[in-house]
Amino acid sequence: MTPRFTSALILALASSATLLGSPAHAADAKADAPKAEAKPDSPDAPDPDAPGTPAPAADEAAGTADKEKAPAADSSLVADAEAGGSPVELPGKTYYAVGLRYRAVIVPKFMINLFGDGGKTVLAHGIGPEFTIRKNAFEYNFSAWFASYAMDPTPFKGKSDGVDAWEIVESKITVLYLTADFMWSQDLAPEFAFNYGVGAGFGFVWGDLKQTQAYPGAGANDSTGAGYLPCTAKFTPNAQFCGNDNDHYAGFTQPSWASGGSKPVIFPWLALQTGLRWKPHRNFIGRLDAGFGTSGFFLGLGADYGL
Repeated sequence: MTPRFTSALILALASSATLLGSPAHAADAKADAPKAEAKPDSPDAPDPDAPGTPAPAADEAAGTADKEKAPAADSSLVADAEAGGSPVELPGKTYYAVGLRYRAVIVPKFMINLFGDGGKTVLAHGIGPEFTIRKNAFEYNFSAWFASYAMDPTPFKGKSDGVDAWEIVESKITVLYLTADFMWSQDLAPEFAFNYGVGAGFGFVWGDLKQTQAYPGAGANDSTGAGYLPCTAKFTPNAQFCGNDNDHYAGFTQPSWASGGSKPVIFPWLALQTGLRWKPHRNFIGRLDAGFGTSGFFLGLGADYGL
């Protein structure tokens, strides 16, 4: 029997305002105003004292004041958005956030069976802090998170090995991932956006991977390993299946690559991912993540505080 299945287990592991006092309005005002008699020394000039006669200097001053107020009003709106709780993100501005993520990594049995027989679907829980840099609907999301690939004792063997190679495998593997997500956003509303992108990184692996040779119990299935039981010692209780071709008894612990074993010390993280981004307030961002990569499928949640 060989421990070739070990690497397989680890691998399985988002109107303009109407101008007042325009030339057209001014023309209408002049047309409707009562006409005064022209003074003898200025036949064509209106009497400035006549009722309804506009004061040109005052009109010009009012128009100038309106023009000066427009940019000031825009600046005031931007300032209010920045000082208040508006979720709107301004073009060209960089936003930072810190928070926490959770990911449920699902290693399906069919992925395990690409490399070996037996096994079962594994659910790995991962959690850790994250830091986000965002500008113009694109963000970098950096994280350091722990994931536990714990698995109860389960029959497993290499895909090309014979029935006498069945072993009972128990995993207590933990991985510290250092990853970065590169995400684009498509706005659905000021508060909601659709995310899509990729993730990349690597994980440091530690923890025990225990193996014990197994023999068939009553009604055992040679194809799936169901019904196989761990040997208690060499040649016991079944001399054929509890042989001496290796010494995987009493919970033998598979060594790492550094010690000449087949348990990796570094595991890659590569993923395609998508999700939804929710920003109801400038200081809060929530995410729903989903994706598929080297460790299987994953679903995740993120909650960040905008700095």
